Amino acid sequence: MMRDQQAKELLKKYKDGTLTEDEMALLESWYLSQGRSGDNTLDSDELEKQLDVVWAALPVNRPAVQGKTRPLLVWIAAAACIVIASTLAVNVFYKKPVAPQVPDTAMAVDALPGESRAKLTLANGQSIMLHEAGNGKLAQEGQFAVIKTKQGELVYQFEKQGAAENMGYNTITTPKAGQYQVKLPDGTRVWLNAASSIRFPTVFQAKERVVEIVGEAYFEVVKVSKKDKKVPFKVKAGNQLVEVLGTRFNVNSYADESTIKTTLLEGSIKLEAKGNDRGVLLKPGQQAEFAEGSEKKSKGVFDIKNVDTEHVIAWKEGYFRFDNIGLPELMRQLSRWYDMEVVYEGKSKEYEFVGQIERNTRLSKVLQILELGDVHFRIENKKIIVTD
Repeated sequence: MMRDQQAKELLKKYKDGTLTEDEMALLESWYLSQGRSGDNTLDSDELEKQLDVVWAALPVNRPAVQGKTRPLLVWIAAAACIVIASTLAVNVFYKKPVAPQVPDTAMAVDALPGESRAKLTLANGQSIMLHEAGNGKLAQEGQFAVIKTKQGELVYQFEKQGAAENMGYNTITTPKAGQYQVKLPDGTRVWLNAASSIRFPTVFQAKERVVEIVGEAYFEVVKVSKKDKKVPFKVKAGNQLVEVLGTRFNVNSYADESTIKTTLLEGSIKLEAKGNDRGVLLKPGQQAEFAEGSEKKSKGVFDIKNVDTEHVIAWKEGYFRFDNIGLPELMRQLSRWYDMEVVYEGKSKEYEFVGQIERNTRLSKVLQILELGDVHFRIENKKIIVTD
C-alpha cells in the first residue's frame, strides 16, 4: 500500500538523517503521545497505521536537513524511562503540538547554567578569582609562573632555573555553577566539575606526585621520569588512593553521593583503600565503586564493572548524559550545575532517565524536558521543588 510505504519512508529518512525539522517534531510528537498512552505492544500493522497519521500531517515541501540524525525523545511508560533529544532541548518544543504544559512558576523563574569559574588559593594564602582575572601572568610560585591563557585555562609554566624552593601548596576550587581547567606543574591536565577542588604542590617530589581532590575531576596524566625512574602520580579522594603513571581517568567523589566512582579511559590505574592492602587494577572501560561510610569502607572492597566512558565524562564535553540514573542522582547534578537547592514534596516516584542534554541549557528548558516524563516541578527563589 502507498501509505504504508510513505510511513516506512519517514522512518527511513530518520535513520538516514534527512528528516526536516517539521518531520522530526511530528515524529517525536507521535512517540510522545504513544508513550503517554501506555501502549507499548503495538504490532507492525498498528505501528504503520500510527505512522500514516504522522505522514499525512507533513508539509508538502520538505527540504532536507543536513547533519547527524537526532535521537527521538521518547517516554516509555512501562519502564518509567525518558530518552532525551541529544540536541539543544529547545528544539523539541518549537511546535505547539509538542510543547509540554509547564507551570508558569517554572518559566517565570529561571537559572543560568554554570560557566568557567574558580578560585585559586596560593601558598601564601592569597586568593585570586580566576574568572575575574585578566589573561597573562597572575603570580609567581617558586620556579613556576601561574598564567591564565586566552582559552581560560590555568597553566603552571616553568620560568626560572635554580634550586627548588620549599614545597608550597595551591588549591583551585570551583563553586556550584562553575568548572575549570588547569595544567599542573608536571604538565598533567585536570578538568574540575562544579563544587570541586584540587590541592597540589607547586613543586612535585622526585619520588611521587600527589594531589588531593574533592568532588569530581578528570585527569590526563603525563609520564614523568627522574634518573630513569618513573614517577607515579597519585590522587587522594576521601579514603581512596589512585596511583597511575600516565593515563586518562575520571574520579567522582562528591560527599553527597553514596560511592566514589573511578573510571579508566586509557592506560591502567591501581586503586587502594583503607582495609585493602593489595588494591585493585582497572582496565580501560572499567569503573570501580568504593562505598564511603559503609561496611565496604572498612573492608576496602571495590565493586568493578564495565561502563560507557562517554557517559562518565560527558560533563567535561558540555553535556548531562544519563544512563539509567534515578531522579535523586539526576537532581543532585542539576543542583550543582545551576546552584539550586532541591526539595521534595512527598515521596518521589521511581524514575530512570536515559539521554543527553547540553549543559549550556537554561534550567527552565531542562525542567520542560523532564516534565514530559510526568515529573513535575516548581521553582521558588533558589529552590527546585519536586512536587510529585
